[in-house]
Amino acid sequence: RGSNDRNQTHTMSSNLLVISSILAILLACVLQNTYADVYMHNPRGSNDRNCETNVNRNNGNRLFDSQNNGKGGYACPRAVGGPDVVTPRMYFYAGSQLPVEWTQQHSCGTNNAYCDIILQYMCEDGNPNIRDGTPKDEHDPATDTVPFDANNPAASEGSRYGQHESYDYYKRCRTRRRNSGLFLADQRVSRTNDATRTRQNPGGNRNGLECPEERDYFPYWHPTPWKDIAVFTSNVSRCEFYKTESQNVAPKGDCRKSEAEINEALPWNNEKECVENGGVWKMFASHGIAPPECFSSANLWTRDNHLGNTHEGYASNYNWTIPEDFHKSCVLRVRYNISTADYNPYVLDSSRNWELSPIKQDQFNGGPIPEGVAPEDAYPDKGYGWETANAINTNQYGRTFQDRSYLFEIRKRPDDISKNAKIYNLNVRGKRGNIVQTYPAVEYDFVPQFLVVQGGDYLHIQWTGSDYNPNRQPNDAEGGPPYLNTNQARADRSNLMQMDNSALNQARKIDDVTMFLDEKTGKPKVDVIKKLALIDQPIGEVDENNEPLCLTYSALRKKGLSQNDAERDARNCGKLNGAKTPYFDGGLVRMVASGSFKYYSSRNNNFSNRSQKGEVVVLNGWFAAASEAKISAAVFVVALLVAFAGIF
Repeated sequence: RGSNDRNQTHTMSSNLLVISSILAILLACVLQNTYADVYMHNPRGSNDRNCETNVNRNNGNRLFDSQNNGKGGYACPRAVGGPDVVTPRMYFYAGSQLPVEWTQQHSCGTNNAYCDIILQYMCEDGNPNIRDGTPKDEHDPATDTVPFDANNPAASEGSRYGQHESYDYYKRCRTRRRNSGLFLADQRVSRTNDATRTRQNPGGNRNGLECPEERDYFPYWHPTPWKDIAVFTSNVSRCEFYKTESQNVAPKGDCRKSEAEINEALPWNNEKECVENGGVWKMFASHGIAPPECFSSANLWTRDNHLGNTHEGYASNYNWTIPEDFHKSCVLRVRYNISTADYNPYVLDSSRNWELSPIKQDQFNGGPIPEGVAPEDAYPDKGYGWETANAINTNQYGRTFQDRSYLFEIRKRPDDISKNAKIYNLNVRGKRGNIVQTYPAVEYDFVPQFLVVQGGDYLHIQWTGSDYNPNRQPNDAEGGPPYLNTNQARADRSNLMQMDNSALNQARKIDDVTMFLDEKTGKPKVDVIKKLALIDQPIGEVDENNEPLCLTYSALRKKGLSQNDAERDARNCGKLNGAKTPYFDGGLVRMVASGSFKYYSSRNNNFSNRSQKGEVVVLNGWFAAASEAKISAAVFVVALLVAFAGIF
């Protein structure tokens, strides 16, 4: 930890206090990240997808380096078409609770590896040009990587290219020298290479406009547009470091030609060399928000080789309280850092690089020294009588995986909703197809699947999907509308209807619905119940030829349509095909009846194939629900645990 080969300084306070031996501390505390995928399910993670309709993504370099399998991710949340086809964007109210869900392939919270999960977000104050990428027409997947040169003629297509980080951010990364005090194992990365080159990315490959050094290490020591939400770590003794060094609260420095030059970066990555070479070490203010929360990764315990649930029976998750950071365009990022215990990833630095590295590429468990090999060049003999090979890739023994959401909006609450009122987001995760077809994404489900609220709290019922999924046959998914007037079925649609109990697969009569009651009369709130069941389809409306926009299944069959064609026909509003886009906003619904309420999606819930069901428990409501909705002692205990856990 006392190596002299460290040239990175790190700012610790707004009065420009510089630690001269920064890397001795920084490298002891930075996350160096091994082999595993991570996929975000709520909000929908792209895994670098956009509007391609194939099983695998088109371009793994589109926006960021996920390191994930190309089959993962969810297609763009929009109806088919170019810029003229507008699909509303998901939005979340400030102060509301958003359940963020993801799965990671390898262990977390076990003794098999170090695991750290970092949740962050960024909005247009970090890049005014932030965007998902909009197809130019109905046949365009819009999956090309944004040109680095903003003057490139192709860049004139503007919104077609997705972009998270800014041109200036990547330019500064490509100009700035990498942190040469970092541990590289035996990866040959030049000391003078820029910050696009890391142990994980020694060739400096470009993925969108992200900075590889920032992607691979946390907390980063230079300015970043990402705001930190939460950290789950194997070593909670480091939580204080993560909190104090987050740019949420700590300013960060960068070398510029002058104080006034915002975009002209110089290569020096520390204040001393910057000033000695005629530059100005410019400090960039903190984000001015609270430090990230920090938890033990044991809360997310998952086994190896398993893209599944934690020991609690649910996907890895975190309840994010949406900040009062009002923006039209924001993106959420989850980073999964997994490291081997073959060395201490928190203290090893450049003094153990290359020949001195404790790990080597495809390292052997040594056997007897072969003839002609000098003892100092042989691996230590472990006594088995013959060497055995280890599967070691040293640029993966510390590795970062990530996924990012599509853009969403953070809104102010409506004026008539108190700032102290609790709002819980109720969403839908998953995509069209059976469990094998959707993997490593998931089938349809409500998020959260189980929720506990108090009487008077609000649900913001809202979901989205995509009309760009791979084509699925009737046994693998339900309904339409058909894709581009073909017989292909690619669309996601969902609704919400109350059931008597979760073992059933049919809806209650509307007069018996107790989940949504009028807060004054205590009677079923029929307008809300119908809206959630029929999702704003044009029932009762006609087209320019005075033909109904919605028809029953039997009416479609009488017109000569086959069973499959009738089920996918855009006029089959019983299958929710009349909804023009996969987005639905049920708005804020106040929960006023006590009870345990079970609900499902009539379109997607298909017994023995897939289950799309949920449950909400309302405590201390203003009205008593039906007798079968009484809350059992076990449910009540779970409700208390959830209420106090903070993470679920």
